[in-house]
Order: sequence, then structure tokens, then C-alpha cells
Amino acid sequence: MTHTAAGNLMPRLMAALCLGLFAGAMAFDLLEPARAFASDLHRSIWYGFQFGLPVLVGGVCLSGKRWAAMIGVIYGTIGLALDIATFVQSLTAGTDSLHVVGLILLTALLNFLLIVIGGRQVLSI
Repeated sequence: MTHTAAGNLMPRLMAALCLGLFAGAMAFDLLEPARAFASDLHRSIWYGFQFGLPVLVGGVCLSGKRWAAMIGVIYGTIGLALDIATFVQSLTAGTDSLHVVGLILLTALLNFLLIVIGGRQVLSI
């Protein structure tokens, strides 16, 4: 694979990982009990953050620019930190099902791969 072919593949991989994070958010929303929101505005903000942000980051990553890859790395870093914190809380509280714990580990892996692939793209452009 030439350098150009690999360079064109990385933004697509990052977008696919973001799509996987979107699917993980959908699955997590289905596994968890329904949330009570104080207002429709709070509900819209939460769902925009949970579902819209990975789609937006994935779309930005498709541009193939260095700054776009860096946005993916930043998003993955924050997501991985949240996944680790959620995993630790899940283990210590012991209230989550194995499905939820597995989903947390899966999204942590996707975020880790987003960091690695995005970092490689930033360094190779």
C-alpha cells in the first residue's frame, strides 16, 4: 500500500470508528432505563451530545486534514477517559449488567483506536 493510499484510508477508518461510537451510544441508550429530563432543552442537548457529536466528528475526519484528525484524537481521548471512569464506577458499584460493561469496554476500544489512527494521521501528513 502506498503512502497516498494509506493516507486516504485513515480518514475513512476514523469516520467508521465514529460511526461505531454512534452505534454504541444507541445501544447504551437502549440498554439503560429511560432518563428523566428537566426540560426538552436538556433532552435535546443530551441527545445532541450523545448522538450528534460522533457523527459530526466522523464527518470532519473525512476531510483528511491534519486539524480534523486532531479533533478525532481529542474526541477519542475525552471519550476514553469517560469510558475508563464509567468502567471503574461500574465495577465498584456492581449495578451494571454484563451487557453494559461489555459495551463500555467496546466503546473504550473504539476510542483508543480513534486516538491511535488519528495520531498516526497527524504525524504522517
